[in-house]
Amino acid sequence: MEPESPPAEPLSYRGERVLNTPEGWIIENGAIQSTELLLVANRIQYDPKTGQLTAEGGIRLEGQGIRLRCERLAMDWNKRSGEAWALVLEIEPDWTLTSEHVAFASLKSWDFEQVHVSACPQDQPGWSMTMSRLKLDLDHFATFRNAKLSVKHMPVMYLPWGTYPAKAKRSSGLLPTLPGYSSVHGVTLALPYFQALGQTMDLTLNPEFHSKENPLWGGEFRWAPEPTHAGSLVGQYIHQRADDEHRYRYQFRDLWQREDGWQFTADINQASDSLMDADYGRGIGGLGAFSFNSAVYLGKNFPLASFNVQASETRSFFQVEDDPFYQASFPASLRKQTLPELQSRLYPLEFGNFYFDAGVRASRLAYLLEFEGSTPTKTYDWDREDIFARLQGRLGQWGPFRGELQTLVRATRYGASLKYPLYDITTAQAGSTLDPSFNPYIVEGGSIQRFLGSARFQLSGPQLGRTFERFRLYKYRGELKHLIEPYAAITETTRTGVEGRIPRFDDVDSRPGIGGSAMGERSLELGVSQHFMGRAEKGDVFADLVRWKLSAKYHFRPILQSDGRYTEGWTSIDSDFEAEPSKRLRISFRSSADIQDGSTDNALSVDVSTEAASRFSLALFSTAINRFVVKQRGIQVGGLQRFWDDRLRLEFQANHNFHRLISAQVAVAYMTPCVATSIRLSRIALNTTSSVSRENRYDFVISLRSLGDFSLFNR
Repeated sequence: MEPESPPAEPLSYRGERVLNTPEGWIIENGAIQSTELLLVANRIQYDPKTGQLTAEGGIRLEGQGIRLRCERLAMDWNKRSGEAWALVLEIEPDWTLTSEHVAFASLKSWDFEQVHVSACPQDQPGWSMTMSRLKLDLDHFATFRNAKLSVKHMPVMYLPWGTYPAKAKRSSGLLPTLPGYSSVHGVTLALPYFQALGQTMDLTLNPEFHSKENPLWGGEFRWAPEPTHAGSLVGQYIHQRADDEHRYRYQFRDLWQREDGWQFTADINQASDSLMDADYGRGIGGLGAFSFNSAVYLGKNFPLASFNVQASETRSFFQVEDDPFYQASFPASLRKQTLPELQSRLYPLEFGNFYFDAGVRASRLAYLLEFEGSTPTKTYDWDREDIFARLQGRLGQWGPFRGELQTLVRATRYGASLKYPLYDITTAQAGSTLDPSFNPYIVEGGSIQRFLGSARFQLSGPQLGRTFERFRLYKYRGELKHLIEPYAAITETTRTGVEGRIPRFDDVDSRPGIGGSAMGERSLELGVSQHFMGRAEKGDVFADLVRWKLSAKYHFRPILQSDGRYTEGWTSIDSDFEAEPSKRLRISFRSSADIQDGSTDNALSVDVSTEAASRFSLALFSTAINRFVVKQRGIQVGGLQRFWDDRLRLEFQANHNFHRLISAQVAVAYMTPCVATSIRLSRIALNTTSSVSRENRYDFVISLRSLGDFSLFNR
């Protein structure tokens, strides 16, 4: 006994000519439509008693998530089953299947013979896959035989058999992959597997097998249980065959913003060494893409104050060559840890022309020194409690002059201090420098307390200005206003008597006074601020196009600078210049010149963008004042240039210190709607070596729409 057909559903039909015959309806150049399905064809014959339907010429069948175009169709309208010839089937999100014949048991179950599959919308797709047989179940899986992947009509892969998840929704299964080749690792093949864990979590396992090296185990776990909560955990591990080294890296990220105001963020990055990303990542990725810093934060903002608890770690890798401070006995890497820190801040409260704010923090701080070879790791940790109160505001306006006052009091307790005093303030001589062999990380001394006060009085004016109503420069046309205002400021920060024994962990220790002033600082600062403001037409708001500040500082008594120098008298002339004449151009220049010996620190940066979304950035820097570290000079360039309506892209980044190329990356990519082909050259100067590390690396990567990125070759 045959199963009964589902009850007929309401139909509507239309056409240029409709005939009602004993065999059913005959519709020419018309359509039949139900609540879930639409059929358009040159000729349709439908029997409402049996639900049998045949159609010919210009056929278009549309339902939820699918669109079928064919030349001949025979189906049971009620069961949604049948056959189609000379067809093109479009399935969400962007898949297109072309075949001469298909049989379907429902609109979710299809059986193809000799089918072409692609995710490209063009008539000549950038990539396609030909299969001799494809059984497609849109609620479960697809199974295929004799699959041949072609890119631009060039065969690149053959699979005799395979299965993959066919659900439009997230479903578990193997992900597309292609073999590759590396001159270091040999033939490589990744076997990524995706596991859906409900609607809010998933896991991707991505082992990568090498013919010349042990497998690289990797994976990613993601979660998003709420719209305001999402995170991920990514990791890689390998036990290298060549040198028996265990290498790893992992990254944990989480962001949770609750409706009650609490916020939790975590960004934890750890790696066995600084070259892990260069050896087993995408070359050097974006230069500096992998960070070795970590932080965890939990806090809430209240109407008058904020509270948070946080933990952090910064990791630095050192070079000992040609460095006057980091000697051979110094660690290969240093971890600065805050484990943890509780902090509360009182928001500024208004008292007339003044504002009062305060803060308190309790911290557990640590230095973790890691050495090369068999030298054991050393850890120095201590507690620190700090509280401050600050009052700042305008004293008054006296004619063209404006007076401002900032005051601060601070109390700090250290659970431990430096084993050997950093310096003796009573015997400090201007122009001298700390002993480079001194190790500032041995925090083994007794506990100490520090109490200090700090104040800064600034007198500004008179303000002078001039307006140019018809100003023209390059492409700029409009009104320009030049404002200039001189100022003088006196800063006084008290001495504490324990300056030489305080660990220099952050600015709370080394620059605790108003405006980042040092302990014991008594100084006079003279300067002038300038603004160039412009507008295109009268009535528009003036834009601050250029800002330029010049200043010089005189120290009445010696202080210790952050670079290890004792300074007294006129110390430096500082220049701070920023220009943003348009949304596409930004220029910044900072210079600090030592008055006593003429040495100068300079930093220049330029950022340019175009309407075509191309961009260019340039940075120049040089350090000559700092005697406590290696003199440094360098140039950094980067950019993205688009050609031929964004079909060709050139992206580059480079870092040069005028002696050698530190790191660089150049990538050329040819883009089509479905295929992107890129060739990338990466170079990184190696401070340390491993059995697989190379200064130069070449990558050939092909990206296929809906399939992903495939690294075919690197060396």
